[in-house]
Amino acid sequence: MKNRDLFPETKDVVVAGAGGSGLASALTLAEGGAKVVVFEKMPFAGGSFLFTEGTFAVESEMQRKRNIKVTRDEAFRGIMEYSHWKANAALVRAFVDKSASTIEWLEKQGVEFTEPTGTWLGGPRTWHLFKGFGGVAINALVANAVKKGIEIRYETTVKHLLREGNGPVIGAVVEDKASKQFKVRVKGVIIATGGYP
Repeated sequence: MKNRDLFPETKDVVVAGAGGSGLASALTLAEGGAKVVVFEKMPFAGGSFLFTEGTFAVESEMQRKRNIKVTRDEAFRGIMEYSHWKANAALVRAFVDKSASTIEWLEKQGVEFTEPTGTWLGGPRTWHLFKGFGGVAINALVANAVKKGIEIRYETTVKHLLREGNGPVIGAVVEDKASKQFKVRVKGVIIATGGYP
């Protein structure tokens, strides 16, 4: 594996999956100057994100403009109580605390929202609805990814990762729709294939 000729391509990071998390990861990496390629086994982007209506946030600018007063502490307690305090408290806290800045970041990527609403009648208005729902939001992320020079290859699957001994990952084996496999040398890999196996 030390022969660089075995790697016809070199990238900083490979992202497996062009759903919401994969595209967000790729865009964030590109903003930091990384050379990124995204491999998606489907002929289109989106994954389970295509069926999403919106996303949670508290203390967002949209809520402030509408005088919707739900605090991060209230949201944290609500989530933890719902889980009978069995959820990972540190993870829930991070999720809640970063939710407003996530909305702002998505808006900068071209994602539009309509109105914060509740997920049940009379519930707190923390659900930020996408304008056009998940499919339109994905289109905005893909368009921005293309503008930033992120390469997205559809109908191409990351089959397995390559390491030198017990060291870090140095590459990925990828298979295209013609069942042709090739290797990509990388500094890192993000696996974002959670919606579907």
